[in-house]
Amino acid sequence: MKYKGQTVGTALQSFQWLMFLIGTSIALPIVIGSVFGLSETEISGLMQRTLFLVALGSILQKVIGHSLPIIEGPAGSWVSVFVILAAFSKQNGLSVEESLSLGMGSLALAGCILILMGLVKNKLFYQRVFPPLVSGVFLFLLAIQLSGIFFNGMIVQEEGNVDWKLTMLAIFVFIFIVILSIKAKGWGKQFSLLIGIIVGWGVFAIFGGASTPIGQRDLNSLAVPELFSWGPPAINGSIITATILFSFTLILNNIAAIDSMYDVYDGEKINKQDSIRRGFVVGGINHWLSSIFSALAIVPLPVTSGFVQTTKQRSGLPFLIAAGSLLLISFMPQVVHVVSTLPVAVASAALLSTIVNMFIISVKKITSIQLKQRELSIIGISLLSGTSLFFQSSDLFKDLPSSLQIVMSNGLIVGTFVVIALNLIWRNN
Repeated sequence: MKYKGQTVGTALQSFQWLMFLIGTSIALPIVIGSVFGLSETEISGLMQRTLFLVALGSILQKVIGHSLPIIEGPAGSWVSVFVILAAFSKQNGLSVEESLSLGMGSLALAGCILILMGLVKNKLFYQRVFPPLVSGVFLFLLAIQLSGIFFNGMIVQEEGNVDWKLTMLAIFVFIFIVILSIKAKGWGKQFSLLIGIIVGWGVFAIFGGASTPIGQRDLNSLAVPELFSWGPPAINGSIITATILFSFTLILNNIAAIDSMYDVYDGEKINKQDSIRRGFVVGGINHWLSSIFSALAIVPLPVTSGFVQTTKQRSGLPFLIAAGSLLLISFMPQVVHVVSTLPVAVASAALLSTIVNMFIISVKKITSIQLKQRELSIIGISLLSGTSLFFQSSDLFKDLPSSLQIVMSNGLIVGTFVVIALNLIWRNN
């Protein structure tokens, strides 16, 4: 009976991981597709490639990378880069294909930078440049940025008008998951996210809010993800400059994802420095794969630590089973079509619920150090620099060079630069 109970528990944990993997993967391909005006069939292909890369990248990181159950998911931070790239390309008369090829070139270059970072074995370098103060501020800014993205995803619109009935249902799903994760006991707490997604999906279906399957692809056969759908990667001077500057955010994202999971595990069985270096190398490989398969880059998602903190699921086996299942699903267009009916509003509500614990982890990280006037000033200046740009229109920087547009339009990048620079320049006496 005990063995049977463990098997059922592992199966449910794996299914919950699978729902979380899917929830972190389906929204951004639709966003990118709409930004570049892709057809439904092209978006369907992009979603298939994204699911494939999320599954493969997560398995590679768990097996030969940082070895932690951290989802490699589409990077929200890259979305802003692609949005600005689309506007830049339009201004300069570039076609959609040329614009996307430049994006893929940027991914390939970023992959090279991450692999080079993985070759750095100086422990003092990481401690000096990326201490808890820096990673804590980064996590806090990332949580603010993601909360805005996920909340916008919860707002259901029909022909430009807000559907308040479905939007309120999405808010209900968010509140339901948060209460369940805090107040429930046993399996109710452990599977709060899965319960919330299933309940939300069902309620949305009853009220006519289930998403329509994307695309009109052949559903009767297996389909292998297509290589170079957007053409071979291309590069130019502006993209090189912007990618190098943006890579600081990617580096800190990798460190923060591993660092936050390290805190969730209380440091058990984790050699953090080795995990970070191996994570950089595999992260670079995953960026290359994203470039080859023409998709948004996948990165370790720090929000995973919020999921693990919420569900108390620390075992690696259910994670690998879920990632392997998603890998198989990515070859089945008919299953991808079913997956695409998960309402973006429900997925966004579930993801937003994990941000609560992400905020907690960031605050704990910041307060783990002694907060004197220097530290408090750096935190305040960095958070103000980043959050103030979250509320500005990207048109504000349209007269700047394209590489600076990409940087200045992203409060996460600016806040990260400020906290790193101040921490290095303002010496601790």
